[in-house]
Amino acid sequence: MRAGCLAVWLVCVASVVGGCGGDGADEVARTPVVTVPPTGVVSSVAPSPTQAPPATPVLVASPTQPRPGPALEPLGFPLNEEMRTDLVTGTPGARTFIRGGGPSVREVSARLQVLDDGDAANGAGWNCRVHAEYEGGIPAVDWYVPEGTPVYATMNGTATLYINTWINAFDYYGVEREPYIGNPDRRRAPVVVFPGPSGGMGLYATVENELFRTAYGHFTLSTITLVPPAGSFIDGYEATFDYGATFNAPRPFGQTVAIARWSVRRGDVIGYTGDAGYSEAPHLHYQIVRLSDGRSLCPTGEAGFTDGGWLLRE
Repeated sequence: MRAGCLAVWLVCVASVVGGCGGDGADEVARTPVVTVPPTGVVSSVAPSPTQAPPATPVLVASPTQPRPGPALEPLGFPLNEEMRTDLVTGTPGARTFIRGGGPSVREVSARLQVLDDGDAANGAGWNCRVHAEYEGGIPAVDWYVPEGTPVYATMNGTATLYINTWINAFDYYGVEREPYIGNPDRRRAPVVVFPGPSGGMGLYATVENELFRTAYGHFTLSTITLVPPAGSFIDGYEATFDYGATFNAPRPFGQTVAIARWSVRRGDVIGYTGDAGYSEAPHLHYQIVRLSDGRSLCPTGEAGFTDGGWLLRE
């Protein structure tokens, strides 16, 4: 961020947190293993190419209560809405993250992602307008959160777990991430990022019913431990399959494969956040599609999108 914009962003964050009590196409992707220096600033390093899926998530957040309402509508947040986000800090060319330095997941989408100031609106995750600009006109929303954060279904339906790659495309191609974190630095962040396939959302899930399809992108391989063992894996795949060796490079969208399918209800944990595919930093990507017309709906209330604001509907 430019210095002036950073000041505006920090003022916005302070006002939001102070006002709310403080703590408070279907393939796209972005997260590396993170280390926390003593200063609290988060730096990113590439995962080992031989890394096996961990048996348990790296990080857990306190459970969130499922929002009441029509079971087939995508209501509420796919993360604990009171969890603090990771905050982009610094100036273009030297930006990084402060872990937990942003406002809550809810406040990011309710108060910040709707702003016209691009730096303030995207400092804790891309909003719908940046997604539409960089991802083929498709609105979606992101939250920067640590790898291993639980992800919740926002409606009842059938969950399908897909995998393109567990590798991060920025690391795979040696492309610098920093120009793309927060509000992309347009001078250094072209829309066409990689010389080959991006890996899309890496490892991700969809939940679909008669009315909507929701997508949750960039999971860690530990998500596979959540798949119910009885009859959920699709033929050819199982919990002990060597996903790390098989999916160790970004693949074209058409080579994404479904590995498991099972029934879920709103509030069920369906994955753990990660950094696979087209992912500039560990985060959750969330997308809503209305099946009657195939339209992707903006989860926030940002201007310029019809039928938006689903995260905050009662």
